[in-house]
Order: sequence, then structure tokens, then C-alpha cells
Amino acid sequence: MTALALATQIPSQIDTLEKLAAWVSLTLANINSAQTAIEGQGYTERVSQANIYYIQADAKYRIITRQSIVMSANYLAGGTKLWQHAQELSTTAIPTLFSSN
Repeated sequence: MTALALATQIPSQIDTLEKLAAWVSLTLANINSAQTAIEGQGYTERVSQANIYYIQADAKYRIITRQSIVMSANYLAGGTKLWQHAQELSTTAIPTLFSSN
């Protein structure tokens, strides 16, 4: 599992859920860029994708992200928060460039 030290690795400028979501997506996509997952019969995708696109219809740039994370079957038993059952994608350390402001 990619370890995360909340107090020291998430940049202090991240102060909204939206910034946190973008940071997580960009970080996971960076460290797992070649990893794929089987998501259906004969269908694979990269486990994490993040890119920024210009959307002409509203003249804005948007980050569009996607994660494919294995969940422990124990999530069905209940009793804990769903995110507690997310399985690791890799053991790659978070690059320093993602830990600084």
C-alpha cells in the first residue's frame, strides 16, 4: 500500500475536498501510470487516470479523473465505512513533488 502521512505529505494548501480529490487523482495516476485492471470480460483500463481538458461548451478547464480500486469482499458484511475496504494499487512511495506546496 502506498503509505500516506496525513500531517506531512498532503500539502497545506489543500483546503477543500475538490483540491484533495484532484491531488489524490493526480498522485495515483502518476505512481500507477502503467498498471491496468480487468473491469469486464476482455476489457482492461488503467487503474488511475487524470487529465485536464478544455471544455469549449462552458469555456473552462476541468480535471477529469477515474480510479479503479479493488474492494475487499468484506465490505458486504457492513460495520465499517466503505473506504476502509479499498485495497492498495501499489507500494510505490508518494513522490516528493506531490508533498510540497
